Amino acid sequence: MNSFFSRRNVITIIIAVAIAAAVIVIAVWQKGRSFDNYDVEKSFSIDGASSQNFVSFSGGLMSYSRDGAQYYDSEGNTVWNESYNMQSPEVRISGRRLLIYDRGGSSLVIMSEKKEISLISTTHPIVQADVASNGISAVLTEEEDTGYINLYEADGTAKASGQVHLSQTGYPMSIAISDDGTRLIMSLSVINSESLGTRINIYDFTQAGDQNKNNIIASFEYDDTVCPQTAFFTDGRAVAVTDGGAVLYTSGSNVKEKKKIKTDYETENVIISGEYFGLIHKSNGKNHVLDVFDENGKRTCERKLKSSYDRCTFLRDDLLIEKAENQIILIDVAGKTRFTYDFPDEVIAFEAAGNTREFFLVQQEGSQVIKLD
Repeated sequence: MNSFFSRRNVITIIIAVAIAAAVIVIAVWQKGRSFDNYDVEKSFSIDGASSQNFVSFSGGLMSYSRDGAQYYDSEGNTVWNESYNMQSPEVRISGRRLLIYDRGGSSLVIMSEKKEISLISTTHPIVQADVASNGISAVLTEEEDTGYINLYEADGTAKASGQVHLSQTGYPMSIAISDDGTRLIMSLSVINSESLGTRINIYDFTQAGDQNKNNIIASFEYDDTVCPQTAFFTDGRAVAVTDGGAVLYTSGSNVKEKKKIKTDYETENVIISGEYFGLIHKSNGKNHVLDVFDENGKRTCERKLKSSYDRCTFLRDDLLIEKAENQIILIDVAGKTRFTYDFPDEVIAFEAAGNTREFFLVQQEGSQVIKLD
């Protein structure tokens, strides 16, 4: 009796392991596949698509403009409409939270895939804003020679605030908030010995950070350097991208420099996902080149972009798009081409949908959810 049940248990375990292994093999195979065609899963319409901006959000698609935003689910069904009046709307996304703010204005709205969570008005003009996956937002505003940092809960209530006096501490260039909303990184331009430098401050808004002056748990100075962009990776580590490379920092209570990346070129554009970042620059003053690095600072690929490219960014954490007029090229972080297609008509937007092989294709004559084949 016992040996029978033991044999049956062993067989059950073997079958379970075999199924799990098969699932892993299929997933790896699917991830490594390349495609050259697609099937249309669903067609839908977007009014005034050519005058809209588009971004993938929580498996769906959001269109936005100065007058408002509209969200479509993974099948192209309209979920919500949000009206607002912004002159220069910009979007930040973290997980299932989305922030739309008016650069130079005084309003921002925090959204989920279901609808508005909160609407916030600021006293001073907004320079930049960011959002965490729990809806906590960080907002940098400015008036005359003073910068103001404000943190808000997801429901719009004030969480923390501080000031940066430009003549004393430097001019704020970039802010970013961690995925859990507990940390903030800020880059400031400062003048050191008559040359332009950068100061990086990292703030902690937990009880541990409250023990430090102004909640600053780490600060770093760099001479002859400008830092236009900062970010947090999903695991909580931060990166500061400079005009001559990047600096990666550790997480934890004792933040240190983890790695410095020095480049022999001037970065023209920066793209960042939850696990990777890319630097776009010109090679020998001619074609643009994309260098992709992981969160440890290891270069994963170097790719020459087409001379006619007009967009290059991450669609997912490990998938990039290179758009050159009506040609769409999907690339993984190792630099391998996963999909290439020349569309006969103008491509207004191409964004990731819910499934790894599904994407939103927006054109003047209509919009579609497509599946790579």
